[in-house]
Amino acid sequence: MSRERRIRLLAPVVLLAAIGGVLAATQAQAISWWPWGKSSQAQSNAVVSTPPGITLQAVGRGQGWDLGKETASMVYRDEVAFADAKGKTLYFREAGASPCKQDCDPRFKAVQPSKNSQPIGDWTIVRGDDGSSQWAWKGRLVYTFAEDADPGSVFGNSAARFGAKRRDGFGNMVGGGRRGSGVRGAGGEKPKLEGWETALVQPMRGDFITPPGLKVAEVLDAASITLVDHRGMTVYVHEGDKEPPLLEGDLASGKRRLPVPAPAVAVAIGDFSVVSREDGRSQWAWKGRPLYTYSGDNRSGDAYGVGGAWSVAAIYSHFMPAGVRTELTASQGLVLATQAGKTLYKRDGHIYQSGGGRSLHRGAPQRPAVGRDLGVNARCLRDCEKWTPFLAPDDAVARGYWDVYVRADGKKQWAYQGYALWTFADDKQPGDMFGHDSYDMFYAMNPQSKVDVGTPMDGVATLVWAVAFP
Repeated sequence: MSRERRIRLLAPVVLLAAIGGVLAATQAQAISWWPWGKSSQAQSNAVVSTPPGITLQAVGRGQGWDLGKETASMVYRDEVAFADAKGKTLYFREAGASPCKQDCDPRFKAVQPSKNSQPIGDWTIVRGDDGSSQWAWKGRLVYTFAEDADPGSVFGNSAARFGAKRRDGFGNMVGGGRRGSGVRGAGGEKPKLEGWETALVQPMRGDFITPPGLKVAEVLDAASITLVDHRGMTVYVHEGDKEPPLLEGDLASGKRRLPVPAPAVAVAIGDFSVVSREDGRSQWAWKGRPLYTYSGDNRSGDAYGVGGAWSVAAIYSHFMPAGVRTELTASQGLVLATQAGKTLYKRDGHIYQSGGGRSLHRGAPQRPAVGRDLGVNARCLRDCEKWTPFLAPDDAVARGYWDVYVRADGKKQWAYQGYALWTFADDKQPGDMFGHDSYDMFYAMNPQSKVDVGTPMDGVATLVWAVAFP
């Protein structure tokens, strides 16, 4: 029987089996649409983005100090910088600027590796004549700036000034706009310092050349900075055959691998080449591997095509702790989970009827500043015994988007993008998320009240348990 005939006969059978499995499911949260039957973390040979002790921080407003309705959709996250373990932004000397040893601003401090640090990826350790050591990225030495008070600060401009009235990391009062609007009380912009530039990992400015129709973007579902097409859709590679066969797992969902087309007159550029398919079409390849998109991805940022021999075409791969993976849920897409598949949650906050939307797929943005305000104190009012902190090993250190918080008993707790992580006792199966969107309200309308909800709010404060998405 020909392969085409076999596929035609097989598709209805697989489809009916899939429908029967869905109808038999008793919990909507537990439905898995992975073509290979279970979730999978992207596996590739991509360069790691950070060594231990080097973190990633959204710059400026991307830290999310705001809580008001008028700013819920304005959490700008278009720049991500390397930072030290405390979240302080890293800087380079600009190309052409004199070396720091000859003309260095004393406010810039060399970032020194810990005793047991080793070079990894594009990160190297440079030894000085005096025996000192310093981290370097792609051969460029990195520094912190003494006037940066908070994570996300750049050249002394604290990201906290965009939020409600509060004290920054130096104890200065900043912010003050209504509900953290960032319009009033933000203060003046300090100028960029000549000879220095922010150590950005995203966007990659001139570090990576792509052909027309392809670009580089961060895809957090795959914990990677990876290739995307002109629409922003994630691009994949197959680690096996150059032109992989149609996978039977895809037949049940009707999803397909789509070659990334190359123009008929396309020519090779850098690591990109053009391959001819058996059907006569031209296709882009990267490092000799043909590139594909996945029809199951619905929007930019999706990475549902990972699994089996498929991985994203990653330039950099972000750190993920050994005890963490991603799990697919029916309504929230990919969420962070333990290795056993148990959903991980964050404790978030917003003003009642302002800045919610957690029932929608990624309806509420990540706000690392709010997560840090709450820390490991969940301020729980009900079912508190069902929530368990997701602990980190004793030797865990901050890395990438992962921080390590220390609890009152001395134990360490993992935090992702500022939010401490928890599990919920009623979740039994991979994909369960029965704790999602449950909340506690603190009826304190007076902004001068002493109710502690972690982060300043001038309305009815609401603390929410929400799934932690990548």
